[in-house]
Amino acid sequence: MNEDHPIIESTSDCFISVRFNDEINPETNNKVHTLFTLLNKDSHLGIIGLTPSYNSILIQYNPSELSYESLVDLVEKNLSKIESRLTKQTVIEIPVLYGDKYGEDLDFVASHNNLTTDEVVEIHSTPTYLVYMIGFTPGFPYLGGMDESISTPRLSTPKTIIPAGSVGIADKQTGIYPTESPGGWRLIGKTPLMLFNHEKKPPSLIMPGNLIKFVPIQSIEEYENILHLVKTNKFEPNKSMKNED
Repeated sequence: MNEDHPIIESTSDCFISVRFNDEINPETNNKVHTLFTLLNKDSHLGIIGLTPSYNSILIQYNPSELSYESLVDLVEKNLSKIESRLTKQTVIEIPVLYGDKYGEDLDFVASHNNLTTDEVVEIHSTPTYLVYMIGFTPGFPYLGGMDESISTPRLSTPKTIIPAGSVGIADKQTGIYPTESPGGWRLIGKTPLMLFNHEKKPPSLIMPGNLIKFVPIQSIEEYENILHLVKTNKFEPNKSMKNED
């Protein structure tokens, strides 16, 4: 078998794993989410759930409806389509008000890295981030692509309450808290967008494989205006398509 071919293996009586390689990078992750999309479209009796991660996808199935051998055949059929159907990625713009009460740890992140707060904001909002997977809490995006010049350690003692929409940094990663929850990330800003709403389908604004672009909000008035539009269902974030070759 080609050493570049994904490894398909049974992990229990009703789960199989499809692992592309041991690397974490955008190219591998795009293949993961392309396979996820193909399997979702090729709906098959017996498949219960699909869980994509950084470099693999876990498939839950019902062996009484779909045999292991048939599932492997189905996966192989879709793997053969991946190279010609790599997912076109959606770029979502996330407005963020940085600093002050909206990002109470921004000053610490700046001083820890010998930067000004304006430099931290510029560095943080410049890249386009890849959503490798969703986890921790419903709708929480694990993002790749943060500049390590603003890397900052987690809080030594996690906070009991972090507001929904908070944007934080933990070591070499950045992320957004979609709902109010405990957490230990350094908070640098807040988005007025609602990232997770169980009444919507899908409930999460951000999906694995999406690309995220943070856009600095220039004033509290602008933040409050966007928040009002979000609450009245009159705001849609800017989205565009990008094909990662």
